[in-house]
Amino acid sequence: MSYFSNENRFKDLIEKPKDITALLEDKMLLISGDFYGIQKFIFDRLSTKNASKVLRAKSAYIQIFTEYLARYICHELAIKEASIVSMNAGKFEILSSKIDVDLDVIQKTVDDFFIKNFYGLSGVMISSVECQRDDFVDVKKYKALRKKIIDSVEDRKFQKFNLFKEEAYSLLSYDTNLDNTSLCPVCNIRKVEAKKENCSICDGFIELGKKLSFEHIDELVDSDKLGMKFDDFVIDIELSSKIKSYILFDSRSPAEFKVLADNACKESETGIKSLAILKADVDNMGKFLEKSDVTDSFENFDTFSKTMDSFFSVYIPNMMKTKSPNTYTVFAGGDDLFLLGAWDEVLKMAREIEREFKAFVKSDELSISFGIAIAKPSTPISYLADYTEKLLEDAKGIDEEKEVKHPKDALSLFRETVKWSDYLRVYNKLYSSLESFEKHLNTAFLYRLLELIEMSKKVKYSNDIASTMWKSKFRYSFNRNVLEKMKNSDDRKRAEEILELLGGLIDGSPKETKMVVNEFIYKRRES
Repeated sequence: MSYFSNENRFKDLIEKPKDITALLEDKMLLISGDFYGIQKFIFDRLSTKNASKVLRAKSAYIQIFTEYLARYICHELAIKEASIVSMNAGKFEILSSKIDVDLDVIQKTVDDFFIKNFYGLSGVMISSVECQRDDFVDVKKYKALRKKIIDSVEDRKFQKFNLFKEEAYSLLSYDTNLDNTSLCPVCNIRKVEAKKENCSICDGFIELGKKLSFEHIDELVDSDKLGMKFDDFVIDIELSSKIKSYILFDSRSPAEFKVLADNACKESETGIKSLAILKADVDNMGKFLEKSDVTDSFENFDTFSKTMDSFFSVYIPNMMKTKSPNTYTVFAGGDDLFLLGAWDEVLKMAREIEREFKAFVKSDELSISFGIAIAKPSTPISYLADYTEKLLEDAKGIDEEKEVKHPKDALSLFRETVKWSDYLRVYNKLYSSLESFEKHLNTAFLYRLLELIEMSKKVKYSNDIASTMWKSKFRYSFNRNVLEKMKNSDDRKRAEEILELLGGLIDGSPKETKMVVNEFIYKRRES
């Protein structure tokens, strides 16, 4: 199996599989944990004013809790922590030699914790399947085991919190005396104790956020300080580079979103001061795992999963730090990504990520799709999370009702959804040409250009005959706003080349051209 590039810049990402030989027995139990409701956990009811203080911390909390729970299960079953065979992106798997175990007791402890502290908006579902040594030796049996694991996890998703039990009602009881003065201003859910600014849980997130700013990797966090103390089980958890990720810091605290927005277009005297919010996800991963030799063995699966996770949780944040520093990782791991930052840097980073992903992954069957929104920093973050998720869904739905060999690989941006290859083809042809010719292009002409692009779209996608007039209107507008003002023959020659380039792209690729022109306009607009 060789699905990843061996280029020098990627060599540290390729991880070796865990040696589980010593764990294999004739009868075993494979225990799985899956943190669900992640988007709700991170974003729901979160105030925009305080979002930057806790967003990354809440994402890191998911990874920390996943490790805590996996180690707690080992403790309760009296098995070694070496039995944890995988753990990333809110999921874990434990290979237990003990078959007759009551996981329902542990599940109840977890459920009670999430109902009490987070009102059941999210949680971790624990499932298990019986297995044997041959399941990890025989190719067909291991593929079947992976399917059993997936089916077991899916079945458990329909058996979440049992709110009909009397103890669940008592856990869900709330204080009727809540008002604007006693409600936590960060989460807008929990009550603030007397003489405190925030609830204890949000204070924990804020403190964790500050710890994530430290440069050294070996920082430890006490699980008890994060409210993780099941049956007096307390551990230290290392804040690894995967947990810390990358965010811009201001005085050792996460930079506010307004700071990120104000840093947009820093190298120019013009440009809007806004954020871009990016959500990306690998396409067709489920089908790929099912059909490829990744699931032929534990070694293949473990190497593939950990290496893919390293690309998102380590490589991309390092790119952000060096190439687009005015950015903020909300979460990055597994096979997906959510980040935000100065809008121009996020768009630049999206192109970098798409290019690096294709260089890193050698299989043509895997691609990555993006949804990107641009907004003011005061826009509610929960709304932006939902909206960007919708944009990503639009990108992933680009091939519906089409027969294509390699579906998706798409981008939703500026209210358009296109294939990455088509967008980059237009961007590489047009953007630098617009920049080199910028002094000759007035704002009125550029906005007129967007109107003409909309007319071209109507012709191309709706067969609107009346809109075919865009071509004559385009030439007239270009002549009036550009050509007629030029005296120098060299400038006129260059203008004719721009005219031909723009006309051809508006005609053949109006959506992609709209994206490029919008980015160009945003960078020259007065802030």
